[in-house]
Amino acid sequence: MRLRFDISAGILALLLASAQASTPNPQLLESTLNSSSAADLFLTGSIPRLQLELEPNAIESLTRLPRKYVAARLTEGSTVYPQVGVHLKGSVGSFRTIDDKPSFTLDFCRFNQGKRFHGLRKIHLNNSVEDPSFANEKLGSELFRAAGVPAPRTTRALVKLNGRTLGIYVLKEGFTEDFLALHFRDLGGDLYEPGDGHDVNEDLDRNSVAAPVDQGRGALKRVASAALTADPVRRWRDLESALDTREFLAFMSMEIMLGHRDGYCLARNNFRVYHDLDSGKVLFFPHGMDQLFGTADLPWQPALAGTVAVAVMGTAEGRQGYAETFGSLLTNVFRAEVLTNRVDELAQELRPVLSRGEWAKIREASGAVKERIAQREASLVAQLKQPRTRPLALTGGVGHPQGWEIAASPQQGRMGHAELEGRTALHIATTAQTTASWHTTVLLAAGRYRFQGEVRIAGVEPLSHGVYQGAGLRIGGGFRKQPAFTGTSTWRRVATDFEVSQPMEEVELICELRARAGEVWFDAASLCLVKIDDL
Repeated sequence: MRLRFDISAGILALLLASAQASTPNPQLLESTLNSSSAADLFLTGSIPRLQLELEPNAIESLTRLPRKYVAARLTEGSTVYPQVGVHLKGSVGSFRTIDDKPSFTLDFCRFNQGKRFHGLRKIHLNNSVEDPSFANEKLGSELFRAAGVPAPRTTRALVKLNGRTLGIYVLKEGFTEDFLALHFRDLGGDLYEPGDGHDVNEDLDRNSVAAPVDQGRGALKRVASAALTADPVRRWRDLESALDTREFLAFMSMEIMLGHRDGYCLARNNFRVYHDLDSGKVLFFPHGMDQLFGTADLPWQPALAGTVAVAVMGTAEGRQGYAETFGSLLTNVFRAEVLTNRVDELAQELRPVLSRGEWAKIREASGAVKERIAQREASLVAQLKQPRTRPLALTGGVGHPQGWEIAASPQQGRMGHAELEGRTALHIATTAQTTASWHTTVLLAAGRYRFQGEVRIAGVEPLSHGVYQGAGLRIGGGFRKQPAFTGTSTWRRVATDFEVSQPMEEVELICELRARAGEVWFDAASLCLVKIDDL
């Protein structure tokens, strides 16, 4: 049985007030039950001071083989932890060598069975070089848990290595039986993480401390099979039997809402998969949240990378459930005023251990995080106010998009609907350099398409720079494929081919003029999408 949180208006306030307090599982391991220090570590807001001591041979080993565990001595106040397993961690962008400011994984049971640090078998010390505010991982973790998605608890620590001050680190609990016990009754399920593969249908690494016997990856195979089922009705039914769809919709919503661009849904990275033996279903956990809120205008229904995310959004039930979940979380959990206050609180917790110069940098970085949060909320609120895109109806494989709007106007010119030779047209006229355009958005099923229409131009002079000149049709995010259309011409058919690879995908259609002078008319009735074939 899962220990669940209900999404409600007060849950985030409750969570932030308690600073990540969790109700212990009745079957929590005895070593954790015997101490309340695990909760205290994440509750108090105080910054632990940790001193790591490594012998020269351990330093040399980590220089050559940074991922191989060595023995270290850890001191916190008057408490000494001898023979702690330590290795370096981090990937492209965050990895630092032992003589720099490296990130560490500390396993207290590696060489001393049964040992714990504040009731925890394993912790990570992340250097946070990609988050100078030291707030993103902690804030993201709190938000996921507020949404009902299990996520590791975090705090911050001041770290020294062999007497050398390394500075502030993000201290994060590991994905071990201690973490699982806070959320699940049965801890014997398989836990997976990205390895050589980065998705459920690939070779994920098994990392199961409490499940020593490999259960044959049957749960992963069932989710992968369901996700790759072609028929969307059957796919959703199969997904519901193999995947905790309610939790996954919340997981997906939070990844997109937070702009977790290096997570599962957008990049097939930084995630964990767990097989809950009580429900028999698979769940996803977030990871690596040091870079959040980076793209304020990221669409709330973006192009997805994760196989399960793509599969879910390719069903009617998945799309509806995602829209409802996303809207509820945006209203009740992602509240900019509360979150920006929380960023201030997290910064203040660091103040006692910082110099004046360090404090100034933290305040500046925290201010940037607060600004990104406010911008993200404003963008999402505006996006959700827009009418939802419905699948474009195709008759005989042909659909006519509606809702054309001005996307960019010429500084010296005019745009609007115009009548020309009995045709209603989208008109653009300019007397100075411009890249003006009309656009609309359509929802399309997977397949190959042609966007085409009748276009007429008069006196179109190309820009002095760029490859794609004159009038033309284009797909959002892509380059124009047809030759430059300049000068003066009677009505001519213009077309561009493109491909939709996901089961359902929003596509932006653009009618544009790139010129320093001239006029163009796009015959509105002729603008259409032709489905060439299925993928």
